[in-house]
Amino acid sequence: MKSTLLAFGLLASSASAKTILVTPRLISYNIRWAVPVPGIGEPHWNDRRGKLGAQLNYETAGRPESLVCMQEVVESQLHDVTRSLGDTWTSIGVGRDDGIARGEFSPILYRPDTWNLVGNTTYWLSETPEVIGSVGWDAALPRIVTVGHFEHVKTGLPLVYMCTHFDHVGQVARREAASLLVRLAEAYAESASADSDEPTPVFLGGDLNITPDNPAFHEMIADGHFSDVRDVVDESRIHGHFKTFTGFSERAFEQNTRIDHVFVWRADVRDMNILTYGVLENRFDDGLWLSDHRPVVVDVEFAVNRTCISRS
Repeated sequence: MKSTLLAFGLLASSASAKTILVTPRLISYNIRWAVPVPGIGEPHWNDRRGKLGAQLNYETAGRPESLVCMQEVVESQLHDVTRSLGDTWTSIGVGRDDGIARGEFSPILYRPDTWNLVGNTTYWLSETPEVIGSVGWDAALPRIVTVGHFEHVKTGLPLVYMCTHFDHVGQVARREAASLLVRLAEAYAESASADSDEPTPVFLGGDLNITPDNPAFHEMIADGHFSDVRDVVDESRIHGHFKTFTGFSERAFEQNTRIDHVFVWRADVRDMNILTYGVLENRFDDGLWLSDHRPVVVDVEFAVNRTCISRS
């Protein structure tokens, strides 16, 4: 009798597809490192940190799928920002000087209740990417990219976010770094997906110290793999400023200073829908500069189909 009821129960079960929307908010923000003796017009980090933390809280409130990529972050600043966001947040990344805590980080902050961390790796932007502290080509300083491979807790959607900061001096280093990141993105897109034959969505955020007319930028978008999100989103969904670097000055920059970017590797994978792109404020009417860069914010949507079992 028991086996008969079990068989009936199985026959009465049915499978249906349910679509779940996953809406990551991708942020890239150079927060300016905590200079011990700030220059003219630059506020001390102790004066900036509270308002910068409040800004990040505002930009991520109600958006647990947010991923925050930052640059010029020293260890004490990372602790400050993480503490401001609260216990639900954590980060990945290492100091670029020693692979632990010395020097600037390019961390990615995320919520582990929303994203499982499948893996993370830091590469140095040099001829020897796995050599800690290595300086590449004509760069003035060690430069890194932090790569986070995530899996959405509720749906299993895979996603890779790469966070970087190119050199401010070496043009060869910037071009070669772009080439390295293209190769890395291609490898992660093809290998990081265990649940599907479809490529994994890959995004790259960072202060690249290059404008769109720079040869290193052209290297990034060659062959149509990486695309600047600003170039693929509809104009009606672009918000805020054009320039991303302001310095700590009232002076209006005449040159193009859009040097902070969010790129997407193949914007057509997994029915991706890029919703919005924005360059937000780094200074409000109280006159306090939060950073010498503005945050770049991108909203993306994925419709993930999940099979649900129901019984009648």
